[in-house]
Amino acid sequence: MKNSKTWFRSFVSTLFFLVSFPTFYCPEQALAYNQAHIKYGSEPKQTMDIYTPEGGEQLAHPVLIYVHGGGWMHGDKSNVSEKPTFFTNKGYVFVSVNYQLSPRVPYTDMAKDVANTIHWVYHRADQYKIDRAKINLMGHSAGGHLVTLVGTNPYYLASAGLPLQVINTVVNLDGPVDLTEFIPRNTTYMEVFGGKQETWADASPITYAANKHLPSILLVGKDQKAFTTFAEKARYAGNTVELFFNHTLTHREITKLLGAGSDNAEAINMTNAVAGFLDKNNSW
Repeated sequence: MKNSKTWFRSFVSTLFFLVSFPTFYCPEQALAYNQAHIKYGSEPKQTMDIYTPEGGEQLAHPVLIYVHGGGWMHGDKSNVSEKPTFFTNKGYVFVSVNYQLSPRVPYTDMAKDVANTIHWVYHRADQYKIDRAKINLMGHSAGGHLVTLVGTNPYYLASAGLPLQVINTVVNLDGPVDLTEFIPRNTTYMEVFGGKQETWADASPITYAANKHLPSILLVGKDQKAFTTFAEKARYAGNTVELFFNHTLTHREITKLLGAGSDNAEAINMTNAVAGFLDKNNSW
């Protein structure tokens, strides 16, 4: 009887912990994933890795297309930290993208590479059990800038033969949205965008924030002024923009600790914010 009471107290304690501690909604737990290396174009950098959840009965998964950072000049699709495990465990197909870099190509070609990736995924959705209505973009740093640019300026998806409406959500992890404000403070990136203000404005997602019928957008990072201004312009046009401001995480930690199981309180809150935003917009 004593052991039974001890077991019961342990069970109640565990149940209380599970109920009271913040958790993630997991519609379908995948114990493993399959990984495939794919070319989406003829250039060496036009490649991607596709991580597909194993198991479960779900017929069509939402997809999360991730674009790495690296100052538009560096970086690789392998820089994903724990994201493939975290998001496939939540029922997403996770796609990590390489794209051509400066100085080989201008930023416009980088954005077109992202658009061409979306085109590739959209037209092969059935093959990878992807729901075409749930195509989500995420990027860190330069990648955050590119996914937000593609998600607000319809030119890039139109160049790939798709309407902007194929994008369900955009998550920007500390990527600049206003280059007219960003580049004067970070003059190194004149190597990528040149020295003309009009070019910086053309490359800035904030320029297109007032376009109507944009996908739902989550901005995560430290740039409160630019993010807040972007959100105000977008919301005034009837769009949905959510904000999560980091205060203690570094630029690198924002991507490194997302979904990584860190005990850092801000990393937990950030992961909850991103997961909640995506799950809310990709209901099963």
